[in-house]
Amino acid sequence: MNTVKKSKKNLKFSSIAVILSVILIIITILINVAISFFDVQIDMTPNNMYSMSSQTKDYLNSLDKDVDIYFTMEMDELKNDQDALEVLSLITLLEQYDEFDKVNLIDFNINENPDMANEINPDGMFDLEEGDIIVKCGDVRKKVIGSEMYLFEYDDTGVVVSATFNGEKLISGAIKAVAENKSPSVYFLTGHGEKSLSKYYTNFEKQLTNVGYKVGELNLSTEEAVPQDAVIIISAAPKTDITTDELEKLNDFMDNGGNLSLLMSPNQSAESYTNLLEIMHQYCIGMDYNIITETDSSRKANNDESTILVELVDIRDQQSSQGSGSMEDLISGNLNLSNENLFDLTSELIDTMEGIYPYMPASRSFFDYNGDNYSSLNICPLIQTYDTAESTTYGGNEKVEYVMNPPFYLSAYSEDPTRNDSKLFVMGNAEFIDDDHTSEGYTIVPLNLFLKSISWMADSNIDMEIPERYKTADYMTLKTKDDTNFVLLLLWAAPAVIALSGVAVWLVRRHS
Repeated sequence: MNTVKKSKKNLKFSSIAVILSVILIIITILINVAISFFDVQIDMTPNNMYSMSSQTKDYLNSLDKDVDIYFTMEMDELKNDQDALEVLSLITLLEQYDEFDKVNLIDFNINENPDMANEINPDGMFDLEEGDIIVKCGDVRKKVIGSEMYLFEYDDTGVVVSATFNGEKLISGAIKAVAENKSPSVYFLTGHGEKSLSKYYTNFEKQLTNVGYKVGELNLSTEEAVPQDAVIIISAAPKTDITTDELEKLNDFMDNGGNLSLLMSPNQSAESYTNLLEIMHQYCIGMDYNIITETDSSRKANNDESTILVELVDIRDQQSSQGSGSMEDLISGNLNLSNENLFDLTSELIDTMEGIYPYMPASRSFFDYNGDNYSSLNICPLIQTYDTAESTTYGGNEKVEYVMNPPFYLSAYSEDPTRNDSKLFVMGNAEFIDDDHTSEGYTIVPLNLFLKSISWMADSNIDMEIPERYKTADYMTLKTKDDTNFVLLLLWAAPAVIALSGVAVWLVRRHS
């Protein structure tokens, strides 16, 4: 009799357990179906890796202009990629942008749809690659470089130890820039015999305007200071030096992170550029009063023997090192790579413009100057001649007491982190951007190099105070084989013991 009661009791509890299990399974299935149907996503990461910030949401809700986001990869293809998890934060972010009324996301395969690429990049100003983004509002465009959206740190063995997602900061900043037409201003300096912007550099001005820059002329002798909206000042082939007053204004500008491009065409006059050299020396760059020519006739342009064949400096082939600053180096014109913080302006051009010969019109050369702050600067050569080039003294009133040997450096930049990352770009010639040379096409490589330097110096990303997203992961370090075996025991043996214990309890209760 007791046995019958116990059997009925066990059957009752067993039935209840089965019913509850079935109900739980049904509820779980219904929840998953509902989430899938309504496309519900829950971000459970500690730093909201997959959630759009309130700053971006508030701004997009207030937009009164249509903004297009062109993504150079197909979203569906990216989602199905085996590495999709690595870029999941970007995928979810782009989908969230597309949900706003004034934002339109257009994704396409840049390799399979060249027409779309030409539509958003008609003048070829942007070097577009897979993963890049173009944000467009009306005629204003801004590029977001795909490789800059994720920042990785590696240990000594090359393993990623941390990852940061900056995509929202860059894309939202680009949206605000094009929607509010916050174009950086580039000014051509006047008052020193420079060629007129409107007469000689119209093609170059058009190229800058097409990619969102405001371009104008600036006479510092009539201004109290450099305009607040200026990000870059270009001095193109000045025939006379700037004044001491102008030097002070430029120094104030550069102390605040301003950028200066000096395109110093050779000048036969006895003029000495004392104040311009003072600026160059602050960035540890020296300038020669010379003109560089080629002794090898095969390295001269057919219709202009003063235009010579040169080559871009590929910093990938050179080791980063602290320059010695010795007089021997200065005499040899040996511009050194100063440290590992150099921004690479040339390698992409070397790869994408393979087969296109870089020519430069008659230029002067530069060298690294032995300044006290040399070790704190980021100095990088950009264009050099071949060993068959030669230097001839040309203009100036300084006596040259040393012999210069090729190769000669015709372009370089220097960045000063102590002056809010102010940058100085120098080129030994200004004619490579004039209308005649841009029309002929001989100087297309240095032209593109200069345009890339302007984009780098402008660096006009708008900071909307959007936080960076750090990718976090739990991990453990296993130093020995015993450690590994112990972890495997915990991960596999422990759950198995628990499961067997449950089965044993069930068997005991079943026969009790």
